[in-house]
Amino acid sequence: MLRTYLSAVGASALKTVRPARPSALDEVAGPDSPQRVVRVRADADSVAEFDRAVGEPVRDTVPVTWLHARAFGPSLELMSARDFPVPVVGLVHVRNRVEQHAPVRVGEEVDITVRVREIRTHPKGAEVVVTARFDVDGAARVEEESHYLAKGAKVDGAVPHEPEERTPFEAPARSLEWRMTARTADVYARVSGDVNPIHLNGLAARAFGFRGRIIHGMYTASRGLAAAQVRADSFVWDVEFATPIVLPARVAVGVRHDGSVTSVDVWDPKRGKPHMLSSVTARE
Repeated sequence: MLRTYLSAVGASALKTVRPARPSALDEVAGPDSPQRVVRVRADADSVAEFDRAVGEPVRDTVPVTWLHARAFGPSLELMSARDFPVPVVGLVHVRNRVEQHAPVRVGEEVDITVRVREIRTHPKGAEVVVTARFDVDGAARVEEESHYLAKGAKVDGAVPHEPEERTPFEAPARSLEWRMTARTADVYARVSGDVNPIHLNGLAARAFGFRGRIIHGMYTASRGLAAAQVRADSFVWDVEFATPIVLPARVAVGVRHDGSVTSVDVWDPKRGKPHMLSSVTARE
């Protein structure tokens, strides 16, 4: 995916010098916009290596987070298009919603279809909503929405949207503590393919306003899903990313079970600020 990132950086730099031509929004977002379709095989070694990196037990099923990692490259390609209205470099991953209808099994071939569903307004800029569908033998096993914030961006024709106000965070009882280091980010970059420099290089991270390297948000989310230990074949997983985790770090984790819903929150134990809020709702 390094080549894709380099292409994205080049496209973003070009847009700052020579802005993209105005285009109808339905040319880059919506049901008739371009899509990327790729086929991947859920290779046993690849899945097992990913499982071990995020704390999932190695089984014959594929974590939805492994699937997300395989869809990220195609989504990056779509958002790097010359006529895409915002630079992809600097986009902030703010939340995810994943619905698993049935698990993908190790060894199965998965057809991934990625599209930008819409670009909508946000109080802090513009929000890009990317969808991914994961099919096996023509049937949807998993569907995903990823939301990215382009801070300060204004997009003509963006769909009006007012996000819900976040409930003030109150730290739950601490269940776990995780220690994250530079090696944590290196390992996750290898197993996921996400080699964004803000996760791997301190100078690059500081160039984007961070105090140092930050861990991948999807690493924290993946480890949170593993901690939830939800073994239902069908579920809905919601994730909200709050503040980035600067490496090295120790974070507090709270896991709560309430009937069919399991919540996993990650926060800074010193400042009490949340890093990630998530819930998994199991279905029968």
